Amino acid sequence: MTTNRREFLKFGSAVAAGMGITSLFPGETMANLSGKGPEPRGAFHSGDHSDARINLGVIGVGMGCRDLQGALTGNPWVHCTALCDVNSVRLEEQAARFKKEFPGQTAGIRLYSDFRRLLEDKDIDGVIIATPDHWHTYIFAEALKSGKAVYVEKPVANSIAECHVLMDLQKQYNRTVTTGLWQTSQKYFIDANEILKTGVLGDVYKVQLWLSQGTDPRPAVEDAPTPSTLDYDLWLGPAPERPHNPYRVRNWRSFWDYGGGQQTDWGVHWIDSAFDGLEALGISERVFPKAVFSTAFKHPQSFNETPACQTTIFKYDHFHIEWTQQVAHLYNRNQGVAWIGSKATLVCNRDGYELIPQVGRNNETSVEPVKVTGPFEEGGIEAHTSNWCAAILDNSIKTNSPIEKGAFATILAHMANISFRTGTMVIYDPGKQSFINNHEADKYLMPAYRAPWKFPEV
Repeated sequence: MTTNRREFLKFGSAVAAGMGITSLFPGETMANLSGKGPEPRGAFHSGDHSDARINLGVIGVGMGCRDLQGALTGNPWVHCTALCDVNSVRLEEQAARFKKEFPGQTAGIRLYSDFRRLLEDKDIDGVIIATPDHWHTYIFAEALKSGKAVYVEKPVANSIAECHVLMDLQKQYNRTVTTGLWQTSQKYFIDANEILKTGVLGDVYKVQLWLSQGTDPRPAVEDAPTPSTLDYDLWLGPAPERPHNPYRVRNWRSFWDYGGGQQTDWGVHWIDSAFDGLEALGISERVFPKAVFSTAFKHPQSFNETPACQTTIFKYDHFHIEWTQQVAHLYNRNQGVAWIGSKATLVCNRDGYELIPQVGRNNETSVEPVKVTGPFEEGGIEAHTSNWCAAILDNSIKTNSPIEKGAFATILAHMANISFRTGTMVIYDPGKQSFINNHEADKYLMPAYRAPWKFPEV
């Protein structure tokens, strides 16, 4: 059954009435699902903003320009006045594209090769940080010190210690900060959380997270001279000194110096969405797991350092979360989150959501199936970035994904990778900011910054 929200409204009312459990679909929930209730997060409510203006700068014009496009789309009061990247070719290409696609919002755009020069620009209200992960924390600190609002891509940092520094810095400077976990702002996930609030799943004991991809080993690539169009020393920044390698630069997420593989890339999205749902269910707020264990396979001949197949268990008292990075699809989807209950399972991803009944021995069910599909990623990034921009205009720190939310998902993802790298189960004490009785795991908590860069202090 494929349905739109109007059909789901009819379905929900009919099923609830037929089951004698209308309370499972309260009026507010049904109004939200039918599009007649409160507007989705990210809606702008500051009245007449014809004379309003905020200026954005982007540091890292790969993924950062995706975020920028979301911020500019439908928001003529948002302007981009600066772009920064260590790759001059990519920088000029992106500048030309945005001048063509958003001419009225990119007039006089300035180009920088060094983020420090961009942060000195007094006209910039907020910056999007979309560099490789190993740069996030340092630039975040400098951006807050310079008085900028910040949108930091996910994962918010490349280590657990850096996540704590980000949260401490925000407490000190109190800026308008959000993180790139934009699924929390997409309508599919918002609707899914409203369904979870009804209790229609019954007892939920497991959340499944997954990403499907290939496991073929990546062939080795030789080191090569640095092209004149790339400031490689600045690209490395606080990361260890290494010869230039075009594959490492291009596929940096696959190397521990700069990223954490798919566990911290896609994984943090799904961890964050899992807890949005768990909070909707009333089962759990964002608290650290009792233990984390992760096992993985990395082909011995692969040039990548991070694994291509990984399974992680986040253990809690009354439920557990499982992250699976594999080849086969689950629920006929290549990525997603599934809250698994005694009466039904709710699956959600960037294409929509589906309510799948639990079938008894005699093929009986207590829940009717529902399937809502739509355009991939519809409106999520636009709603998320618009929410941040509106908060900047309102001088508010209330955003859809504050740094504490982003840091929590990132810490859990790093716990998983540390478990895999040490071959141990890890138990984290957030108060002491260390692992319990696991000195080997503690070695991965904090990165060593390459001189002259220094680990940010609060």
